[in-house]
Amino acid sequence: MFKISKKNILCLLLYALPNTLLSFGILYIINNVISGNKEFTASYIGIVFVSIVIYTYLLNIFFQKKINERSFEILYENEKKVFDKILKTPLITIEKLGSQRFYTAIEDLRMFSSFPEVITHSINSLLMLLLCMMYLFTLSVSAALVVIALIILIAVVYFFVISSMSQKVGILRKYNEHYYKYVDDVIKGFKGFKLSTQRREKLMYEHLSPNRENAKELDFNINYVFLSINLISQYGLYLLIGVILFLLPEIGLLKKEDIISYVVILLFISGPINNLINMQNIYTRLTVANTRIKKFIKDFDTTEVINLTQNSTPEMFNSLEFNNVSFNYENDSKEKTFALGPINISIEKGETIFIIGGNGSGKSTFINILTGLYKPSEGEIVLNNETINQDASVQNLISAVFTDNHIFSHNYDDYSLEQNTDYQELLKVMELDKVIVDDKEESARRAFSKGQGKRMSMIFALLENKPILVLDEWAADQDPHFRKYFYEVLIPKLKKEGKTIIAVTHDDAYFKHADRIIKFDYGQIVKDLKMQKELLTTESLW
Repeated sequence: MFKISKKNILCLLLYALPNTLLSFGILYIINNVISGNKEFTASYIGIVFVSIVIYTYLLNIFFQKKINERSFEILYENEKKVFDKILKTPLITIEKLGSQRFYTAIEDLRMFSSFPEVITHSINSLLMLLLCMMYLFTLSVSAALVVIALIILIAVVYFFVISSMSQKVGILRKYNEHYYKYVDDVIKGFKGFKLSTQRREKLMYEHLSPNRENAKELDFNINYVFLSINLISQYGLYLLIGVILFLLPEIGLLKKEDIISYVVILLFISGPINNLINMQNIYTRLTVANTRIKKFIKDFDTTEVINLTQNSTPEMFNSLEFNNVSFNYENDSKEKTFALGPINISIEKGETIFIIGGNGSGKSTFINILTGLYKPSEGEIVLNNETINQDASVQNLISAVFTDNHIFSHNYDDYSLEQNTDYQELLKVMELDKVIVDDKEESARRAFSKGQGKRMSMIFALLENKPILVLDEWAADQDPHFRKYFYEVLIPKLKKEGKTIIAVTHDDAYFKHADRIIKFDYGQIVKDLKMQKELLTTESLW
């Protein structure tokens, strides 16, 4: 997901090498001045020292700006990429993977906001550590080998412990995924929880509390290990200084006049060592986040991506036919759990069709295929007497209000509500003109009752000005007055305007207002009846 190109690596090195050399120059001057080297007592050395410090600072500022620009470009482009993947993914995949994957992917992406700091500190610290080690060898090869051996020993212990943390961080992320599911349940099912003490207690004591307790213990242990390991840099430094002060001179591996130089160098490199150690927590979390993002992208890449290309204006519509169209639901083992079809049906321009059937009969699956949200497993779809291969061809013709309708927070369509006479007229038709008193977007995109929300969604659907209107149990949330108004006034009005209406409904008292009634049962069309002047009895339909 986050890859550094060869060009970026070259740019990093072009910055890091001069920056490290300049920083080493600062150390070199300090060490020689403290050691009393006469060549470094001249008056101009102070000017050189200050100049190097200022130049190094300016170099860091310039480079940090460049690397931040590049890193945040990658970060925000990948955020857009995740949204693009979601929008191009078939509905069936979203239903299988769940919305929580989307939230955690976004959270994982935000981890990389620290990427610029991590990579610059890591490169600078590694190069400075390398140069200082070389400097130690110029003073005493034997002493340098002992110091390096101790540093490596401490590092091996450290990295051995830290390597076990990646798996635990991954488990912690799994706990948080389930936690987000509980949050989603509380937000969307709040009323259900308020109505049941048993349900609330089961959520809290059998699900949420164990999840949070396990996550708390694991998170504490992870951070405790990181904290304990980080202390190695501090006390390991004390140990090395003790070896330099007391052991190495005693066994003749380090001259006494070089002790100060060794201690100064060691104190100087303690910063880079601390950086490398303290950032291990971030390294681990970045690695886990990167792995999870790659898996997220891979999961969505293995699915067939929907073509989102759509025309700005609706196409002409005369007829739509389904020939032996079928769709199969499959579980993770590729076993069929429900099958729709084969379906053979034709829809003509201007028809009003009611879709009926019991729960689980296949109505919603048919609507999802009709609207292009599901891709048929088999069969062909014929639009205006021409076989089509792209769902977008049909989607250009359809506006829909689904049973789980959602009013978007912003206007993503190509119409405007302000000074829109059609919008003002539709508010009157839907009896919302006294509820929404202006033409501002924020007035239309707010919380409504379920019935009012569906009326508002229908207004938005009609403003799309598409020839086919699909309504999934739209009238179910309307009061008796507006339900009667919908069937007896609104549907005839839309039909007169040339709309083709396909409505999923259970309101058998109003079946007479349909041109056709199509009944589904066990994934099959069991009845396709044209309504005549004489009314069909309810019993004959159900």
